[in-house]
Amino acid sequence: MNWLRKSSCISLAAGLIMALSACGGGSSSPPQSGAQVAGNWQFTMQNPPGNSFTGGLQGGFLQQTGGSITGQVVFSIAATGSSLACNSGTATITGTISGQTVNITAVVGTLGSDGTPTTQTITLSGGTLSSDNSTIQNGTYSLTAGYANVNGQILPCGTAQDTGSWSATSVPPLSGAFQGFFHSVIGNNSFHNQDFPVSGFFSQGDSSGASSATVTGTLVFEDPYTLLNDYPCLTAASVNGQISGNSVVLQIFANSGSDVGQIGGIQTFAPVTYDNTQGGYVLHNVGKGSNGNGYAVVSTKACPGGSLTNPGDGGNLCLALGNSTACTQPITIEPVSYAFFPQLLGSVPTTQTFTLTNTDPSGNPVNGLSMKFTGNDSDQFYQNGGADFNGLPNFTVVPTGETNDCTTLAPLGSSFDLPPNNSCTITISFAPQQSCPWLPFGSLPLGLPPAKCPGLFNPNVAVGSPLVSAGLTVNSPSSADGDKTFYLPVSGIGLSVLVPSTPELDFGTEDLGESSQRQALSFINQGTTSVQILPAANISSVCNIANVLQSQPFFLPRPPQSGQVPGLVVVANGAPATIVPDTSPPTVEYYCDTPNSSGGPASFQISSDMCSGTTLAPQQSCSVQMTYAPQPDYAAFLNVTTGLDYFLELNTVGEIDTGRFPVELRANPAGPLRMSPAAGLDFGTWLKGTTSTALTITLSNDQKDNLTVGITGKSLQGSDYIEEDNCPFTLPPGSSCTLAFIFTPSISGFDTGTFTITYNTLENQQYGLFQYVRLRGTGQ
Repeated sequence: MNWLRKSSCISLAAGLIMALSACGGGSSSPPQSGAQVAGNWQFTMQNPPGNSFTGGLQGGFLQQTGGSITGQVVFSIAATGSSLACNSGTATITGTISGQTVNITAVVGTLGSDGTPTTQTITLSGGTLSSDNSTIQNGTYSLTAGYANVNGQILPCGTAQDTGSWSATSVPPLSGAFQGFFHSVIGNNSFHNQDFPVSGFFSQGDSSGASSATVTGTLVFEDPYTLLNDYPCLTAASVNGQISGNSVVLQIFANSGSDVGQIGGIQTFAPVTYDNTQGGYVLHNVGKGSNGNGYAVVSTKACPGGSLTNPGDGGNLCLALGNSTACTQPITIEPVSYAFFPQLLGSVPTTQTFTLTNTDPSGNPVNGLSMKFTGNDSDQFYQNGGADFNGLPNFTVVPTGETNDCTTLAPLGSSFDLPPNNSCTITISFAPQQSCPWLPFGSLPLGLPPAKCPGLFNPNVAVGSPLVSAGLTVNSPSSADGDKTFYLPVSGIGLSVLVPSTPELDFGTEDLGESSQRQALSFINQGTTSVQILPAANISSVCNIANVLQSQPFFLPRPPQSGQVPGLVVVANGAPATIVPDTSPPTVEYYCDTPNSSGGPASFQISSDMCSGTTLAPQQSCSVQMTYAPQPDYAAFLNVTTGLDYFLELNTVGEIDTGRFPVELRANPAGPLRMSPAAGLDFGTWLKGTTSTALTITLSNDQKDNLTVGITGKSLQGSDYIEEDNCPFTLPPGSSCTLAFIFTPSISGFDTGTFTITYNTLENQQYGLFQYVRLRGTGQ
């Protein structure tokens, strides 16, 4: 498939462009007739006898006026036994061309044997220019002595006895449309080993005899099958950099203009090469990595978890200018990834077909292919594994029985062959067995619910990832970059049948003996069948202070029939460090909310329950009210910085997943400050770019505590929220002020923020106390 598309070059704002060695107005393109050396050249100087030094002239631009040659070339000389340059920089070039014979002299700065500054002359003589002006061959070189200060010692850096042969290759302008691939090697597991199509356009500027010329252009990561971007780090980007000889360094800029990485070495601004191959001129780093594996290209802070010092991704890059066969992998998988549309648990499975094609440009068969499929169950969600207590996978490879089905050619794990230009198909089914309910029906779950979702238990699942994922790995006997593994990720989101009206209830602080205002929530059955909610839990029978103090969890198995497992239970945030051995069916482990030592109620209380023991028909709802009333033992479990963080757990029969942690329960750390009506605000759903109505919270200093509060700081995390207040620096006992917030979503999906108040209590001199306002909304 020819998916090459030309893109116009994106001009970057002048303040954002890295200045990379460009000046003047001469031409970098060689003339088209006669003996000409004007243009960009890559030099090679063979090591002299005895290998007293390595390196020499490398690459740069020459100018020609009649028979005279001028210009500048980058050079680097390393002494014997050292990989570090003892002298490097830019050499000034003078020379002559007579007929097809080229003589060049380069003068560089160096040290004398006594350590004083002097110059070193490198003379390249008798090179023969080819008739098409593309190469200079069979020349000899000599040089005068040079020295360098190495760790306080003056050591030779090229001697007067050094001689050898030299050659040079003309490098055409790095301009025009290109196509190729980026094969991820060290990236996040969600796209590790994926092979991403890349296209775009480069434009090379003039050099005016300098050692380098500017290069600007675009990168477009577009799947030729779907015409959509599949690369998780970038969609399209601009590049700006330089070329000298066949060495190229390019900085990458996102469409916003921000610097997001480089095409070059990981953590170092190392070059990639622009070489003449059998398939045409190719910009690549294959085999050029310092570790020998060629890992050195897109290191970008745009990737999840990445930064310019800690690359989010790196791999093998190959871009072919104006050539349809260079930088072509022997196989392609289309599309390169797939995200299934969110679907209800228990609904009819959906399928997606992928095409594996022999695209080997040599026209040879690809023999010895093999495939492996890894379909995750809910070990992403529950430590014991088991897709919502039934052991079934979320994804499966479905044999279709068709002759072009890859599994018809060979079962998974067995080898098979693909003739030239032939393809076979792989069909993957998605039947979600787990969910993480957190938003009401009708809200597209593009964000994360609080806490118990991917990224918490499984460090290999990035925060913000879809809930469940799997992958097809294809191993090829060959590849254009040496990495023979090609990975196809698939993902999907399961929608629970029963969902809460809010993902979180936030309570302010309360003293012992106090109780918060009630907060209401509801659960709706968004499925097509009825759901039975089990009777409420008897807390004393499943949670007791001895188990809690000894960090003993209790186990909540999937109920084989109604009534055997409690319905509404408040459980603590966290799971034991040890994994309980699997049972059949698997179980989930919990900590309970802390009851007091006398066996009384827990701190989070279900004050009104219209859900337990009911059966909800489709689209029917029920309601629950919660209060926060700290009990005598709560202080042992209260985090003085973050407060309490528990969950309301719900258990049902009649569906395969209710969502074990539908509502997060938070309470602020202890102190004299109170918030009314609550310590959290839910803005609901707003269109991207529109501004919500203002929501307010009253902040008051509890008269009973009789402490003067000195507010020392206010901070807001969450760029889509704005806060204003009329709070003074000092709040006497019994006084209050108002906090007002507005929400303007810039993203689609769940969008959170946190407003933090730091304060001291003056009479008893407690410092660095905290109160929080939790903010949440949804962009659409």
